[in-house]
Formats: sequence, C-alpha cells, structure tokens
Amino acid sequence: MRVEIELRTLPRFRVIDYLVQMGGEVSDILSVQGPDWSATIDAIEPDQVGIVQVPRDRLVIEGDERAVERVAAFITQRVRRMRQGG
Repeated sequence: MRVEIELRTLPRFRVIDYLVQMGGEVSDILSVQGPDWSATIDAIEPDQVGIVQVPRDRLVIEGDERAVERVAAFITQRVRRMRQGG
C-alpha cells in the first residue's frame, strides 16, 4: 500500500521525529524504515500566496496495509495538532 500526505510549513526534522516515534529508524537523510513500512520526504513546488512562498513536502509511506494506515493516521493527527498550535 502507498499513501501520500502533503505537508506545508512543517519542519522535516519534526516529521522524521514523528516517524521515529512510530518505531522507525532513520535510514537516509529523508528516509525512515519501520516495521513493515518505509517513508520518504520529497520536496514539491511551493505554493505562492501573494508574494509569499509556502514550502511544501510530500511524505510517501509504503508497505503493509495495516502498518501504513497506522503510521498515516498518526502523522495526520500530529499535523492537525501542529496547525492548531499544539
């Protein structure tokens, strides 16, 4: 299974930390390997909002369906908390 999550203005080190919290180990600069899943962070074209560029990344999680769903749900929950200021 493969899930892609778009991330905006979230520091990459924070995403890596979340993936490590899910049992992953850093395997490359922007890659994490977990039990039955792997994840990579890819930079994508920033959004232009007026004169400001908003940085964006794509988190790709691949692997066993249940493991990917669990990791994706955790990341989505954390991203929502960050947007809400928590």
